[in-house]
Amino acid sequence: MTTLMAIGGAMDREDPAIMREFIRLAGGQQARIVILPQASKLAETGAVYVSQCLELGAGQAVSLEFRARSESGAPEQIDAIRGATGIFLTGGVQMRIASILGGTALEAELHDAYRRGCLLGGTSAGASILSKTMIAYGKGGPSPREKIVQFSPGLGFTDRFVFDQHFRQRDRLGRLIYAVATHPGVLGVGLDEDTAAVVENNASITVHGSGAVTLVDGSRITHTDIADVENGRPVAVSDLKIHLLTDGCRYQDGIVHIPEKISLSE
Repeated sequence: MTTLMAIGGAMDREDPAIMREFIRLAGGQQARIVILPQASKLAETGAVYVSQCLELGAGQAVSLEFRARSESGAPEQIDAIRGATGIFLTGGVQMRIASILGGTALEAELHDAYRRGCLLGGTSAGASILSKTMIAYGKGGPSPREKIVQFSPGLGFTDRFVFDQHFRQRDRLGRLIYAVATHPGVLGVGLDEDTAAVVENNASITVHGSGAVTLVDGSRITHTDIADVENGRPVAVSDLKIHLLTDGCRYQDGIVHIPEKISLSE
């Protein structure tokens, strides 16, 4: 089974439920976690995540500390990836990850790890980079507009989903709709902060966290003028479907499963 965990950023540090779930999915006390901090400019980012993973019960955790493309692919890095049960890409700027890892031997090892069942996770920039085509830059706003978003190649662990993060907090519905309208066969996944979408076998999504995941489904779009709109004007889209999923909800094959909520007063 293949598993991705895309996180919307700004995880709760006091109640790290999402990272606790990441550790659990990666094997719990037997988990061997590799942190990739390349998206971040902060030198301490990797060490912070290593400390948190160990505090949450992971058996092992290590950060691969390099920030230059020429430094990737060292034997110890390859060995760490090959032994990992969970690999985590931190937040920052997704273009840093792409420019440092794209086309390298280390990227190839990441794909090998993913195919053998290693959990691949990322938060914020680390979530965006998981898809084949990623949202690299863009503007906020509720309506899709020409030039609202800029695309770039991601690491390509999925070609079915495109992820956007800090979703509700930064008002990014318009740019995700635009992304889906450019290719309605891709499902848009908008991740609120402190919220994760766990993707299994490139097919199903289960939500964890305190916020929501917005799914933008363009598979039944009947019309859009996206190819003709210019000068930053709004784009028309008809028959677009949107789902809002919260903690415990699951999506598969176009169907949303919402768990029953148990009232404490009953």
